[in-house]
Amino acid sequence: MLSSYEIIFFDAGGTLFHPYPSVGAIYSEVALRHGCPVEPERIERIFREAWLKRDGMAALTNHSSEKIEKEWWSSLVFEVFSQVGGVPAFELFFEELYDVFARPSVWRLYGGALEVLGHLKKKGKRLGIVSNWDSRLFGLVSGLGLDAYFEFVLASAVVGFSKPNPKIFNEALKRMGAAPGEAIHIGDSMEDDIRGAANAGMSAVLIDRHGGEHREIPAHVRVIRDLRELVD
Repeated sequence: MLSSYEIIFFDAGGTLFHPYPSVGAIYSEVALRHGCPVEPERIERIFREAWLKRDGMAALTNHSSEKIEKEWWSSLVFEVFSQVGGVPAFELFFEELYDVFARPSVWRLYGGALEVLGHLKKKGKRLGIVSNWDSRLFGLVSGLGLDAYFEFVLASAVVGFSKPNPKIFNEALKRMGAAPGEAIHIGDSMEDDIRGAANAGMSAVLIDRHGGEHREIPAHVRVIRDLRELVD
């Protein structure tokens, strides 16, 4: 599948790694320590709705900084927990929660991730990460043992453009000194990853681990269920 491409870009969350055991579980665990018992499934659902309403981290791409990133997350988390009665001493709760998600220990690599990346590097492929994320991404990539595989990491909040804007892919291509036809992008979002790569003139592969996560997948889109399919 990747033999004709020398350059391969990967999305991060949902593609290479995921929160463990889940966003809802982590939120509820920290909230309980701060006097707010809430069911993980309920808080996960509320979070997803609020996340989609805000279009993810797209708002963090203009003149972002660590302070702005933190304020954006604080606003989102406050909105989420206001729907379950709020958290006493919210600022203390948020500080802990923000710090927790910066720790590699609450993230897990998907099965086969290191195996696939190692295989691609052995084949001489050049790899990069292109992700809608804040500046904590760099520490996570390093802490999860991924930095040895990638030439660079582009976090949307830092570079100034978010997927599906082609400018973030153009920046990745520029850093590789490559044309769009020489690169392919792997990700789990039809809008951000597949259409975003297409907007930049690149090919892409959709990873749809559980099937049915995407309502409409055009026939021409290549779909895999596991990263290992990239090299099988």
